[in-house]
Amino acid sequence: MHSDERRLVRHLAWVVVIKLLALGGLWWGLMREQRTSPDADAAARHLAATAPLPTPGDSR
Repeated sequence: MHSDERRLVRHLAWVVVIKLLALGGLWWGLMREQRTSPDADAAARHLAATAPLPTPGDSR
């Protein structure tokens, strides 16, 4: 591997590390406190829901 290729790999590795740190920081700051409790009835309604059928003459 040439020195230019090694420098590129090192640069890309730093970019990935910085992006992971940024994503982790955003999650820690914005999403950490978000808690949801699953509701069995709401989940059942969501899973049982069907998409509306197209009406005759609908141009989809």
